[in-house]
Amino acid sequence: MTDTTSHSDEPVTGRASANGIELYYELRGTGTPLLMIPGAGGDGGTYAAVAGLLAEHFTVITYDRRGNSRSGRPPAWNATSPDEQADDAAALLRALRLAPAHVFGSSSGATITLNLALRHPEVVRSAVAHEPPKIGVMPERDELLALLRERAEAARQRGGYRASMADFSGWLTGTTREREHDLAERTLGNGEVWVTRELGVVDRWDPPAGLTADRRVPVTVAVGSEGGTDLHQELLGRYRAALEELAAGIGAAFTAMPGGHVPYATHIPAFLPRLTRLLTEAESGTANRT
Repeated sequence: MTDTTSHSDEPVTGRASANGIELYYELRGTGTPLLMIPGAGGDGGTYAAVAGLLAEHFTVITYDRRGNSRSGRPPAWNATSPDEQADDAAALLRALRLAPAHVFGSSSGATITLNLALRHPEVVRSAVAHEPPKIGVMPERDELLALLRERAEAARQRGGYRASMADFSGWLTGTTREREHDLAERTLGNGEVWVTRELGVVDRWDPPAGLTADRRVPVTVAVGSEGGTDLHQELLGRYRAALEELAAGIGAAFTAMPGGHVPYATHIPAFLPRLTRLLTEAESGTANRT
């Protein structure tokens, strides 16, 4: 395990044994730990730009989820679950001796963040779940998931799983993961894991009633308020209502944040102080609903 007591401007990188696999991670900064969980197809590099800025206030942990990019996968691994993903994150924090940590997750990473906060409250200081998958929280989610599967398969037939991942990124976030070459190559290469193991699984998670009743850490559910693709804008009204209902169901705070589905990449100057404030308020116990 890497010594986490001091850091330079460059991230400290390593691999930690967590929940039976080797997870690639990067550490930046000092202060209260903050774990950032990537969404579908993403990896720790998704958060690199904002993590470098957050490192002025936090020890920021970014990582590649199992089977993605630089992290390992077990032999004959052909399925995952929200519980497995949450257990991975909890095991990583324990392996690095950085629990309890604030946790931020976006998209599928937000679903994992919520599950982590409920399933392993001992490793979480507070949780901010930014836009859990639109389809997963919508009342018509089964119909929408079927359409998404058809679209992903059509793209796969045109150009393989990389094409599925690029198409998904394009209509959801307005990007095709081309901001930085190495990151693009890695994340487009995660298309097979997303299509065959995560799609319709991680994004169909419902908070277990038993865990919700015993929630012990501050949780905030967030939605983007501007920007994004035409689809993001089209769904925003119904999606916001669904996320408000989700927050109310688990007794969480609800808030809007600047930007669309990936504000940590597209709206950093506005996103950064908003997230910092949410984490600071959670630490001090002053978080409120907005």
